[in-house]
Amino acid sequence: MDTKEFFLDCVSAALTGRRVHAPEDCDWDALLKLSHEQKLTALVYAAAFQAAGKQPAWRSAAIRDVAFQTQRSAAFCALYRELSERGLQPLVVKGILCRETYPDPDARISSDEDLYVPAEAYMRFHRTMLELGFDSEDPDMKNAHELRYFRNGLMIEGHWELFPQDNTALNALNALSDGFWARAVMREVSGVSMRVLDETDHMTFLLLHLFKHFINSGAGVRQLCDVAQWSKAYPVEWTRVRDAMRLAHAEVFAGAVFDAGERFFGMNYPAGWPRADCGALLDDAIDGGVYGSATMSRKHSGSMTLAAVEDQERASGFRSLARTIFPNRAVMESSYPWVKKSAALMPAAWTLRIVKYLGTRGANNTASESMKIGAERLKLMKQYQIL
Repeated sequence: MDTKEFFLDCVSAALTGRRVHAPEDCDWDALLKLSHEQKLTALVYAAAFQAAGKQPAWRSAAIRDVAFQTQRSAAFCALYRELSERGLQPLVVKGILCRETYPDPDARISSDEDLYVPAEAYMRFHRTMLELGFDSEDPDMKNAHELRYFRNGLMIEGHWELFPQDNTALNALNALSDGFWARAVMREVSGVSMRVLDETDHMTFLLLHLFKHFINSGAGVRQLCDVAQWSKAYPVEWTRVRDAMRLAHAEVFAGAVFDAGERFFGMNYPAGWPRADCGALLDDAIDGGVYGSATMSRKHSGSMTLAAVEDQERASGFRSLARTIFPNRAVMESSYPWVKKSAALMPAAWTLRIVKYLGTRGANNTASESMKIGAERLKLMKQYQIL
């Protein structure tokens, strides 16, 4: 059993309540590194600590992750109470809702919490967040779809659209938001009454969010676990989910997600859903790290895959290279948030990106490696009938 297989076995054991048996030649440092890349350090340690013996660095990392997450969770609950007292009840997705489906909630860490507000009410939400002491920029309602807020270690992503507006393959999915809002319900979460999607819509959102990252630079194992855990915790109307995934050309892709859930994470495969093998998806998820962020080459490869999905056609070598060097605005926003202010800032951002790229080239960051990863991931998308 190699490190990747043992990592997956540990995650599976943590979610299904069984014990693991470490291979005699286990590389604990490599397992810690992989767990960190997937943001699952505490979860894996919880499953493997008896087999691991004395691993002080790993134990310290796991304790730190859980402690910080406990603080962030408490801070988020306090924020939602503050917003409610001011007459605001944004829609909560992912994050704290997913954590509650895990055996040890705070072992499933979140770097941020996501709140959705209708576009017409967003400026009131923005002003309220500033009044509550959060730091942020002015929202670009025309060219962006989200904005980050920071206060004492808590990061909030405020959204007025579900998906990037300048990505034609994903922006069409924003039409789903009307139905999401109409069916939203109030639920007590960690002792606080929060507005949330109904169980089926939240499953749909988890899959679409996973799909969004997959067609960029990749989705990690944690997102696959979220889908499996949600399906085990709540009843889901799979017909409604399937309609949304068809709209995204992601029905077969979702089948691979469910196959992973059934084989490793204790999920029941939805009746009637077309079968798809999860092997290639799991390899991609493990190699890419959480949100496909394992290497800079991997991140840069997203320019190719996003372009291909948008156009639903094979890109020429020149066009692929151009997209790798000059990504669209949605891709650039993740590293250069200030481009949200104006499209005129894109040339400056591209220049900075190229300078940074030239200064950090190495084994994990080359143009040829990005092209290779992108080409391999395009084949994967064809396998799952996305292209």
